[in-house]
Amino acid sequence: MIKFNDRFEFERDKYCWHLHEWRVGQDKGGDVKMHRDTTYYPNIQQLCVVIIDRSLGGCESLEEMIKLLEYTVGVVQGHYEPQGATEALKTEEAE
Repeated sequence: MIKFNDRFEFERDKYCWHLHEWRVGQDKGGDVKMHRDTTYYPNIQQLCVVIIDRSLGGCESLEEMIKLLEYTVGVVQGHYEPQGATEALKTEEAE
């Protein structure tokens, strides 16, 4: 699992990419609880577009947007190997 930030994590299996988005909510008793929503994408490009699209909505300036885009590229480049068709992700333990 690759942690992008406190809100997003992603991983890949042999079929698709899994994007886990964390949000603060409440359980049935009214206590604060972290909820995880998972969505699925056929390729890394679509996964990145969704992370960027959802994250840019919280930016208040163009400078903030540029920093977020640079950060996104860094996370993906640090964990994704385009040449490795069978193993697209490095595990965090291998780093």
